[in-house]
Amino acid sequence: MPTISISKNIQYVGVQHPDRKMFDCLMPTPHGTSYNSYFIRGSKKTALIDTVDPEFFDVYLAKLKNLGVDSIDYIVVLHTEQDHSGSLARLRGHFPGAQLVATSNVAKLMRTHMHIQEDAFLIMNEGEELDLGDHSLTFMKIPFAHWPDNTMVFDKESRILFSSDLFGSHYSFTRVFATDSYEIKAAALAYFAEIMMPFVPQVRKYAEKVAELSPRMIASAHGPVWNDPSLILKKYLEWTSDRVNKSVVIPYVSMHESTCLMVDRLTCRLASHGLSVICRNLGESPDSLSTEAGHVMSDLATAGAVIFAMPTVLGGPHPAGAYCALLSSALRPKTRFIGLVGSYGWGTKIAEVFDSLTPGFKKAERLPPLLVEGLPDEKDLEKLDTYADELAEKLLKL
Repeated sequence: MPTISISKNIQYVGVQHPDRKMFDCLMPTPHGTSYNSYFIRGSKKTALIDTVDPEFFDVYLAKLKNLGVDSIDYIVVLHTEQDHSGSLARLRGHFPGAQLVATSNVAKLMRTHMHIQEDAFLIMNEGEELDLGDHSLTFMKIPFAHWPDNTMVFDKESRILFSSDLFGSHYSFTRVFATDSYEIKAAALAYFAEIMMPFVPQVRKYAEKVAELSPRMIASAHGPVWNDPSLILKKYLEWTSDRVNKSVVIPYVSMHESTCLMVDRLTCRLASHGLSVICRNLGESPDSLSTEAGHVMSDLATAGAVIFAMPTVLGGPHPAGAYCALLSSALRPKTRFIGLVGSYGWGTKIAEVFDSLTPGFKKAERLPPLLVEGLPDEKDLEKLDTYADELAEKLLKL
């Protein structure tokens, strides 16, 4: 992707990674991702905002050279993780006169993660401005969106907010500006669920602050630039609210079809009440666990209920179900109801282990577990009907 101007004297110099399938060995990225970097040519000074993943350093350097960048006054570091700062050491070798700029939180973590000492940085405090001449960057700390060091800078002349990970998406693109497409918003939701959802109180506060700031554009560290910020701000205010959908997510794994039979019955009964039901098979293929568990994270950003369905293995939950439950809990979703159903062979401690794996569901009412010995019979299936009816009644009252 060539260098693109997003505003007067501001160029997008980031790199696309369309073939990336997973992020952090955790998050499915079906649309790849991007590593966003921005170059500002002020009347007095120049500034580069963030770098890119070190795997793409040569492409990145070529972009800067093609833009005619032979010197950089400031390199602004908004966040420590290597997909943002990993090219910094090599970049300094090509631009030795560049002054590193960051908040104290970033500088502290750069020492431990990138072995760049804190005294290499010009430290900026909350609200301080970096003057470039006809552009000036105001620093705003946004701790725990999603690390303690995340920082935004606002260029008051162009009214562009460089938001770090906040408002990002794992979405590789050929056009730099976001559209109102379902695909892009779905990528933004998946990103929110797995990056921002554990820190909803803080993220809500930052979204409200940005709405008051009323930027003309939001340029995040991943994904396309929001040249209509209302598209993503509206979604963040919705996702960080207490509202949930009248929907049920059922992550499941079945070894000998007994649990699958229970899921089928439960799904049909819930759907008969007009509820939306999303089933995610964690064991359909060798790749299903990582992929489908990732989709569950997105589902839980808005779902009213989640029912984990799994068999017992060696007395406890099936490892695939346990992984999904543990990951879901770590993200602290706002889901209102959580349940467990499944089949066991001759004995089980699955309910006790499941509860220990899911302490992060603090807003959820725990439904009594429904566990069946062996293959469900008609009485067991009727119990599932009652289970579904009672859950539907609770959801429809929301």
